[in-house]
Amino acid sequence: MAETPRLNLIIMHGWGGSYLEAARRVTDLLKVEAWWHNGLFLVPRRQAGLLRHLLNEPADDRYITALRKLIISRFLQAPTASRAVADDQAAYSRFAEERLRHDFPRFGIPVGPATRWERARQLQAEAERELAPVTRVLQQLQAQVADDDASLTEAYIRKTLQTLSTEAGAGDLVPLLENLREMHETGGDLDTVGSATFYAHWLGAQARAEGRPFRYGHEYRFVFVNYHESLMSLAEWAPADLYIADLPIGAFPDLEDDIRGLHAKDVKTIRFEDHHPWTRDRKQALEKLVAEGKLGKLALSGPEQGTEQAEEELQCGADMVYANCIQPLPPADTPGARTLRTAAHGEDFVRGRTPLGILLTDLIKGGICKVELGQILLESLAGDDAQAHLATRGWAELPTQWQEDIKATAETLRENAYELTLADKKTTIISALAVHPDPGKPKLPVGKAVEFFADNYPDAHYIFYCWGSSLMVARRLDHADTVLNLGQLMPAIGHPSDGGHAGAAVCRPDANPQYPRRLLGRVNAAQFGRFNRYLADRLAEQQHPVATIKNTSVPPPSLWSRGTKRLAIILIGAIALGCALVAWVPSYQLDRVRASNADFFPQLEEEAEPELDERETIL
Repeated sequence: MAETPRLNLIIMHGWGGSYLEAARRVTDLLKVEAWWHNGLFLVPRRQAGLLRHLLNEPADDRYITALRKLIISRFLQAPTASRAVADDQAAYSRFAEERLRHDFPRFGIPVGPATRWERARQLQAEAERELAPVTRVLQQLQAQVADDDASLTEAYIRKTLQTLSTEAGAGDLVPLLENLREMHETGGDLDTVGSATFYAHWLGAQARAEGRPFRYGHEYRFVFVNYHESLMSLAEWAPADLYIADLPIGAFPDLEDDIRGLHAKDVKTIRFEDHHPWTRDRKQALEKLVAEGKLGKLALSGPEQGTEQAEEELQCGADMVYANCIQPLPPADTPGARTLRTAAHGEDFVRGRTPLGILLTDLIKGGICKVELGQILLESLAGDDAQAHLATRGWAELPTQWQEDIKATAETLRENAYELTLADKKTTIISALAVHPDPGKPKLPVGKAVEFFADNYPDAHYIFYCWGSSLMVARRLDHADTVLNLGQLMPAIGHPSDGGHAGAAVCRPDANPQYPRRLLGRVNAAQFGRFNRYLADRLAEQQHPVATIKNTSVPPPSLWSRGTKRLAIILIGAIALGCALVAWVPSYQLDRVRASNADFFPQLEEEAEPELDERETIL
């Protein structure tokens, strides 16, 4: 029996996927895990993102409606949550049953639990019937590519999907799958995409030199792991070799156990290269894995946590993979590779940014498919023509379009903003509540939000950008200010596994044992002031006492102020139209109106003048 070839798995940070994975998610909706607890449906966070997008998707699409029915049928079948599930705030997202009934009144969601099962079966049957054309095409697609020797790039799958859906009379299903694919995109940056592209480029160069095939979906693929997740989900690809770059060792609570567990399932970690700060105990644990043969190459170029590096010593993940893999292999060291390395370095450290780097960052933050972007960049390395490839795909002008779309959205960032001034160095922190755009409106990427605050709050030194209490992104706005080491501060505000760079880090405030869940809950505009006072307490514990907390929020314009000009124009137009009708259209003139209404309103008839009494005449 022939030995199963080993698959090269190349990790990208964040979440993302491909057309094929989007197709699989359609069928996986029947297996969505959900639990019910006190009027809430609880869903694992990784699954919840797609469900939330689908339930809020404004597009009037019959297949989207059917998918919603499928989701709600799964909710209605949810068993009661165990205490462990109900109490795990970090692992599960919550969907309010009352909100679902309000948003989908036509779905007939029962109030009482006794009728839920029957309605769930009805909704599921309706959804499966309405999705039957989609299901048939997706099954054909998966069967065809399973036996196909071609490189299963997104471009190839897109062309195949268009052909199959047209032949089946189901319409073009590419927009549907692209919508589903984009709904799952979150996290990641140019450094992680660039590092993954370099690994693929290096492995491909070796394969070509040895006369071996190197096709996407057969010999290699990009896979995703987000911060605070286990790597064990990658075991499904065994036997495989794993390549990891640009993932901080402190962001994974069970990293050493995961690497051992994957090794036991024949997923071997070949390389681990990272530039984030590290702690001595975690570094020693990884070095022990190397000694045990469970981990291959280990390279950590970042500083020990709590210290800073000189600017000339800074390396991003793409720098490391380029220096360690690409540069020593001359056929791989192309002008395109050097261009990508320069772009990734400039974006990661926000110094020496290039037009290509800015474009790629805008695309990634805008939610384009990171898998397809990696494939496009890989094709461009030989000819150093990434810009041309992006233009051919239709992505080169997207950031300009998005910029116009989000202008109005960005202004709403002022609506929930506080200014915290530290007592010692007068360092200023802007704390702002993240924008949740209306359905159908473009979402505001973190990078654009940070740019907004940097431009509109020139005296601020740091920004804390908060999605309620579940996620807070911290960025240094003034790079000359080093009072706060965000990589150290975020674990203290959130969870010990949180962190990042000294100038850029993230945390989960509600994962802190001291977080007052009963008082603050998940945090919205009503509790945001109290939330900032809570942040001040956490800062003081870290020897950064807050002198002042100032509410700088700008209330949204009232309906009247927003529409005054429009209402005035409408009123003037109405009066002018009325005058024109009276002047030029006989049927609108007063005598004609009275005559036409005489049969219905006789009191409107004009009375004859009374005859005058003779005496009145004389008088």
